[in-house]
This record gives sequence, structure tokens and C-alpha cells, in this order.
Amino acid sequence: MNDTTESPIQALDTGIELLETLGELNGAGVSAIADEVGRPKSTVHRHLKTLENRGYVLKDGTEYYVGLKTLRLGANALNRHLVYPVTKSVVNSLVEETGESAAVAVEESGQAVYLYYNRTDHAVKTDARLGIRLYLHCTGTGKAILAHMSDEQIDRIIDQHGLPRRTEHTITDRDELDAELERVRREGVAFDDEERLDGMRGVATPILNQETGDLLGALTVAGPTHRVHGDWFREDIPELLQRATKMVEVNLTYR
Repeated sequence: MNDTTESPIQALDTGIELLETLGELNGAGVSAIADEVGRPKSTVHRHLKTLENRGYVLKDGTEYYVGLKTLRLGANALNRHLVYPVTKSVVNSLVEETGESAAVAVEESGQAVYLYYNRTDHAVKTDARLGIRLYLHCTGTGKAILAHMSDEQIDRIIDQHGLPRRTEHTITDRDELDAELERVRREGVAFDDEERLDGMRGVATPILNQETGDLLGALTVAGPTHRVHGDWFREDIPELLQRATKMVEVNLTYR
């Protein structure tokens, strides 16, 4: 289909796709974007021009970038979540204490989404970033979230996303996952032992409303297996996270 026969809905979908692609590429020219999305350059150019006129895309020379106007949309989305303003300083403190990366996440559409993320300069670089969407069954954050959902909610998420294997350590069996979630409920800590990325481990704790018990999100710390192992992995980081989580929960209760 060429750019003159797109329906309004298709045009909207194309515009969103281009905006997301620009974010992933961190800026690019029309040809590179067209190659990435598999669309004609004329279509890409027309949509980019529209987004530029609306302030959502910025052109610098021959390259296009995501514009700062998108910050307003992101801020509106972040402000919907009570945990965001309360956990930023806590995440930063966890980074300083552990020397690794840390984040706060919430569930949206059956996945974990990072609201805030930070790391030290020597932390291992992965695909983790603000706004990343992760499967729930193969991350500490995700399992901390799943453990505080009903069986019906878990069923819907698995029906939607399945239990895809990311590494040889990923839990792909429902019974095994249920047993793991029961352990998380009992101990209050979830682990990712190279289940999403080879060579990386993570620890996470759920953030709960102290009055209602409702799930609000999860805190997580992650690092490479050569540093995150033994008691540091199974005891020390969990203790740091549990103390940090209690602080967050108290602050949310008396905010």
C-alpha cells in the first residue's frame, strides 16, 4: 500500500511506529528509517513531517529525532503511578549501596515496565532502560508482581504472552512457575537467576499498599553473575531491597 491510500487508522499506526523506531534508533535519516520499518521513503517522509509539525519529532540536518514534546506525554503517564515520585531517591540509593543497576517497575498489559532506572558507570550494560517492557515470568521484578496477582489474572497474562524461553534457565512450565510464586509470597523476595539474560542475576521485592495489601509495583537490583552470587545474591541484596521497600511503603502510607 502506498502513502496515498492509507486509512486514518493505518496512518496513525504508521506514525506511532515511526516515533517508536526513532526512539530505538536514537535518531536517523529517512532512508535508514524506511529500511528499518520496511516502508517507502515517501511514506516515511510524509509522516515524519507531520510529526515534526506537531513537535513530536525534531529535524537536525538530514536526521530526525524524538522531540521534547513527548516528555509531556511521558510525565503524564508517570504521574499516574504513586510509586514513581517516592521511589526515585530509593533507586538511586540502591545503586550507590550495591554498585549495580536498580529500577522500580509496575505492571501494564501483562508486562513489567520500568518507571525509573539507574546504574553505576561500571555496571554491565544491558537493554534495561526507562520504559522497557519485560515478560513477568522470567524476571525477578515480574515474579514479584505475579506473586501478588490472583490465579485468574495470571491465567490471562499467560494466555496473552505465554511463557517464552529466554535462556536455558527460564521457567516455561506453569506448575514450576506456580511453585516459584508461592515461594515468593512466603519469603517476600523474587530472584532472576539468569532467566532473562545469560550472565545476569536480579533480585526484586513487591511494593504493597500497607492498608489494603494491593500491589503497587516492585523494586529490583540486577548485576552480572561474577559479582552477584552467593550470600550477596541470596541474602544481602534481598535485605537491602526489603528495607528499601518498607521505606517506600511507609512513605506512600503517610504521603
